[in-house]
Amino acid sequence: MIRSKPVAIVGAGPAGMSAAISLAECGIRSIVIDENGGLGGQIYRQSPSTLRSSKFTQSKEASRGLQLKQHFQSFTEKIEYLPNTKVWGVWEKQLAVTGQDGWHLIDAEHLLLATGAYEYVPPFPGWTMPGVLTPGAAQLMVKSMHIAPGRRVLIAGTGPFLLVVANALHDAGVEVAGVVESVRRSEVFKSLPRLLNNFGLLRQGWDYLRRLGRAGIPIHTGHVVVEAEGQNQVEQVRFAPCHRDWQPDLSRAKTVEVDTLCVGYGFVPRTELAQLAGCEVEWKNELGGWIPRVDEDLATSRKDVWVAGDGGGVAGAAVAEDEGRLAGLAIARRCGAIDDNSFRLLRAPIIRRLDKLRRFRFALDNLSQLRPGLSTLAKEETCVCRCEELKRGEIEPAITAGCTTYRTIKTATRIGMGRCQGRMCWPAMARFVASKTGQPMEKVGNRSVRPPIIPITLGEMAEMEPSDAVADQGRNS
Repeated sequence: MIRSKPVAIVGAGPAGMSAAISLAECGIRSIVIDENGGLGGQIYRQSPSTLRSSKFTQSKEASRGLQLKQHFQSFTEKIEYLPNTKVWGVWEKQLAVTGQDGWHLIDAEHLLLATGAYEYVPPFPGWTMPGVLTPGAAQLMVKSMHIAPGRRVLIAGTGPFLLVVANALHDAGVEVAGVVESVRRSEVFKSLPRLLNNFGLLRQGWDYLRRLGRAGIPIHTGHVVVEAEGQNQVEQVRFAPCHRDWQPDLSRAKTVEVDTLCVGYGFVPRTELAQLAGCEVEWKNELGGWIPRVDEDLATSRKDVWVAGDGGGVAGAAVAEDEGRLAGLAIARRCGAIDDNSFRLLRAPIIRRLDKLRRFRFALDNLSQLRPGLSTLAKEETCVCRCEELKRGEIEPAITAGCTTYRTIKTATRIGMGRCQGRMCWPAMARFVASKTGQPMEKVGNRSVRPPIIPITLGEMAEMEPSDAVADQGRNS
């Protein structure tokens, strides 16, 4: 079955919801597809109504997320919402989706990708042990499930998100042993003049720090986690001071006893669907890695395909909302629902807000962008590809032999051939190759993507005959 829609939006986070609202206000119907069971994405995720517990408190973002969700739901006649539905392929602007009713195709005249991002964790000894998870996973457990990820938790990595999660866990009654932040305190002070252009966000960050200080939770700036240890699960974690490039000084390592380690070094944009749609991508280290190339109105190199939110460069929920609004208006103009003059008037305040937010984010991103020292954390016996269970010592000989791109290393070692298709392993291994060879990341290259981008069953694929576009893509892969 093929369903034709004027506008399809992939992702129901802040960018996707805002875009759908803008389109609805302009009188345009859209279909919003999301893999989660509820609106909001990760940042505005709501607890199920069946869960009531005073021990677990809602985050400060909850009220803003609830307002956006209610605004979205007020346009039921203009917005079709498909939860629990995954997009696993794109052919031109034709989406292959799978949900509770099997899979079908959605043929969209205009396509907006608001796919968000996922957390980046460089491999280090012990990172695959039970009890090691990302800060986002811990936040999800607290916000959506009202479950504590552990009794005594250490939070490590870089970026303001660590402070958000540390406060959320403390409020939920979890003992937070500390926050290990790679950026030095002196670097933060030097960046203060650039951060002051958005005093509201700076004050919010200060509030997070002040609450941790009142709770007696130590913050170890200029440190990185170097190892998680234990018998059957995490029992203790070693972390050490690091140089400016985040190379750890192991001679000064410290050990803390915990049962859970939350570690994350920022986010990686989810670009798989943009790549399948044929959009050009470019390397932007400060924005999380490879991102689709877009113009000032978020249109990609492919006609009638737009990208908004963290999937086009990690910048946070506030930026994602305004980018969604902007993309929605741009699509409305393309559809003829608003004229050029109306578009300019509606666009102007959004651009002013985005310019201010982006200046603030630029200062933060320059502080927290990943540095080469992280590539030294993995030892020879450290697993670097979970799917294929490859160790660093199995990757290095291939690099020495001249395999210095995704395709050549994949052929020589099978890295990236598992269920995640390199989503988890290649961002770290690409940086490792660059550090070993001295090549720029652009030359090491992005991973290749082909459908299905998520695991689906043969039974699901056998439920209907593919369209000509799908058949042609399969023959050409």
